[in-house]
Amino acid sequence: MILIVAFYPLRFIGNSYAFVVGYLTQSWGRTLLAITGGKITIQGIPPKPPFFLVSNHLSYADIWVLFTCLRATFIAKHDLKYWPILGLAMRLGGIIFINRTNKTDIPRVNEMIARELTPARGLIVFPEGTTSKGTDLIPYNSPLFEIPATLLEPVYAVIITYANKKGSERSLDGKSNVCWWDETSFSQHFLNLISKPGYIATVSFSEVSWKSRNRKELRNDVFSWSSDQYALMKKDHFNP
Repeated sequence: MILIVAFYPLRFIGNSYAFVVGYLTQSWGRTLLAITGGKITIQGIPPKPPFFLVSNHLSYADIWVLFTCLRATFIAKHDLKYWPILGLAMRLGGIIFINRTNKTDIPRVNEMIARELTPARGLIVFPEGTTSKGTDLIPYNSPLFEIPATLLEPVYAVIITYANKKGSERSLDGKSNVCWWDETSFSQHFLNLISKPGYIATVSFSEVSWKSRNRKELRNDVFSWSSDQYALMKKDHFNP
């Protein structure tokens, strides 16, 4: 609710809106990280706006984890905008919603992506299209790579993993408290999350970026790095 009160008047300040909201959402991310008992370990250097960043997707917590690290906005599933309070906050915060079951929605989203690639803040996408329990990556979808391919914009990548603060459970072996991939309701999962001792998010940014006029080639390059990085993390985890 505080986020809504802060965001709404900002819609009337013109071009400065995205800059100010970018900083506010970063503060919001840090607040939710603290509320849920989270800590972040960053590997690599986060990109600076404007940027197009591709991330794996394990939980709604990915949003505030990445908000904490970056001044950015997101592309999110369209049903999130109907969530009570949080949905309105996300709409006012400039998050772009996509209906992945409706292919005719992609041109609208791509147009919004093109508008968001400015120095005000970066754009983060989850090309897996859904969350997972974290044991493996889901193959990335290529349509959302259309705009960076058309504009020949560099694409960066990041991999997120979670570990419970107490015990050895991690998302890499499908046992993190943070991952939300089954039929558990959001409210039930969130209450369970904040009742636990907390978690550590490891956020690993790519040291390189990729450019291509071909969206599928671009997708393949980014997914190749992401898969290799995931395999390296799993190797380090299972063979310490």
